[in-house]
This record gives sequence, C-alpha cells and structure tokens, in this order.
Amino acid sequence: MSSINTNTAAMAAIRSLSVIAKDMATTQARVESGFRINKANDDPAVFAIAQNMRADLRGMTAVKDSLAFGRAALSTARDAATKISDELAKLKQTITQGQQQGLSATQMNAQIAAALDNIDAYANTADFNGVNLLTGGGALTIVRDITGNTTSVSAVDLRSGAGGLNLTGLNVNSGGFKLTFDNTLAIADGDGVTVTVGSTDFIFEFNDAGSTGLNAAAASGKVVRQIDIDTSTESNQQILGKLITAMQAEGINASFNNDGEIIIANASNVQLGTDGTAAATGMTASNITGATGAIAQVEGAIDTVGDALAMLGAKLQQIEGLQDFNQKLMDSVKEGLGALVDADLAEESARLSSLQTKQQLATQSLAIANQQSQALLSLFR
Repeated sequence: MSSINTNTAAMAAIRSLSVIAKDMATTQARVESGFRINKANDDPAVFAIAQNMRADLRGMTAVKDSLAFGRAALSTARDAATKISDELAKLKQTITQGQQQGLSATQMNAQIAAALDNIDAYANTADFNGVNLLTGGGALTIVRDITGNTTSVSAVDLRSGAGGLNLTGLNVNSGGFKLTFDNTLAIADGDGVTVTVGSTDFIFEFNDAGSTGLNAAAASGKVVRQIDIDTSTESNQQILGKLITAMQAEGINASFNNDGEIIIANASNVQLGTDGTAAATGMTASNITGATGAIAQVEGAIDTVGDALAMLGAKLQQIEGLQDFNQKLMDSVKEGLGALVDADLAEESARLSSLQTKQQLATQSLAIANQQSQALLSLFR
C-alpha cells in the first residue's frame, strides 16, 4: 500500500541512521580517549574492576616514592658511615705511629683530635631531608607495599662521643680494659661486673637457676642487667659468652681475644663486685695501657661501624629488591588494566570506516524513501 501519511521506508532509514550515529559516537569516543570502557555504563563489572586496579596503581606509586626516599636516606647514611670507617683506619695508623720514638705525642694527639672532629662532622651531616641515621635515636619507616606494611631502620650513633663510638679523650696512651681468668674461675649467683661507659654504669649480675631477685638495684646513672646462668650444666666459657652478649646488647664493645681474655674497648672503667654484687672467684679486671689500649679502643669503634655498615647495606639490598618488585608489579597491573579497558585502535579505525560507509548508504536510502511520495503525484495527472 502506498501512503503519503506513513512512509515505512523512510522510517526504516531513519532508524538505521540513528543506530549508525550512536555506533559512530561510541567508536569516535574510543578513538579519542583510547579506552574501550570509559564509563560505568560501558561495562559495569569490568569498569568496577578497572577502578580498583587504578586505585592499586596509585597506592603503588606512593610506595614507589616511599622506597625511593628510603633508599636515598640509607645511601646517605652508608656513604657517611664508609667515610667514618676510613677515618678510623687512619686513626689506628696514627696511634700506632705515635708509639715510635722521636715523634711528638702532642702532634699525634692533635691529629687524633682532628680525626675525631671529622668523624663527628661526617655523622652530623649525614642528613637527607631531615632524616639522619647516624646520630642515634629514632628510626626511618619505609612503606613497602600497598597494604601499609612498613620496614623500619633504627638509627645508630656513630659520633665519637659517649653513647656512640666512645672515643672521647682518645690519645696515643689511652687505655682499654680486660677481664682475665685463672684456673680457679668459678662464677656464682650474685657475682657482678660493672662497666662504665660515659656517665652510665652498666651492672651485669649473674643469676643462677633457681635463685630469686638481684642484689644490684637500678638508679640514676646505673643500669642493671640480669644474666641467667645454670652453673650445673653450663661451662665457664658459655657463661662468659652470655656476659659478652649482654654487654654487646648495650653497645659495649666486648669480645674474646686469642688468649681467652675479654677485651672491653670502649669503657672508661671496669670493676668487679660493686653495688651489692660479688667479685667472681678467679676473675680479674685490669687496665690496658699504651698503644695496646688505644688501638683496642679504635678497633672497638671499627667493629661498631662495621656492624652499622653491614646493617645499612642489608637494608639497602632489601629496599632495592622491593623497588624492583614494586616496579614489576606496577607494570603487570598496567598491562592487565590495559587488556581490560584499552581500545584496539586498528579495530576501531576499521569500524569507523565501515560506519561511515553505512551512514552514506542510509542517507541515500532515506533520500530515495522521501522521493516515493512525489511519485504518487503522477498517478493523479
């Protein structure tokens, strides 16, 4: 049936043009943005997943920044600690030279004082954006993943003074201390060793299994540490090992030498049987004088710096590994996100060409449909 009121062909052409226009708008938006899914109504489930992945990427970016800051702070501390280690090596050489006849002790001591000043300068200037890991106190906290887990690096004191390397007043004739033992050695409950570092007395009291309480009491300038022992099962060597471990935990440089003596390099005094404790049978505390004592102090400082360097190096390795992992994780998430939402521009280009052709054909179809009503006029002539 032919009608001038209802042009079915024209309506079909208009519907086709409308669908084509909508598809072209979608394709052009994908080409312009580069995204196949750019809005929640494009694909609700995939868009929600993509938004979560974008949030993770932002978190990983924050982790990347935190790791970069931590690495820079650790690198600064490592470089300064290395310079301090080098200065201590020169200091040991200076003290050894100071024992030679004909050299001025005053000049040698001036060199030692200058070296200590350099050590303090290196430690005090090892600062990165307000973080200094070589002056003691505090810690560096580094965010290592997007769940908020952190890695903490405790600061160490590598300055020359008390609480750090304990080299204050060092000179060519400085002395250290040692604990010596004879064949009557018998360590019992209540025996104690007091080590003075700076203005603090560290009292190490042996506490045998089954006994209760300590004789020494903590007070201002006095720190009491209990060393649990069992004289029925432990040898003297094992007990003395516990003593060294307890001292090292307090920053005291203590170790066995080749003669089986305990050398305490960074103490200003060592006493037996103080503050209510007793002196152990067969144990003697004595001063190490001359070059031996001074070198022992420097070697103790060298060991302390060595431990700090090992710690800083290990933390740097850890942070570098976390940086590499975080970067690879970011790349993987970006790749996955791209697979979900990125548009295939080659495909979209082909689709756009196809839609343009369809649009032209639909336009021509509409034009033909509109001419049908004109053809009806010829029937009435």
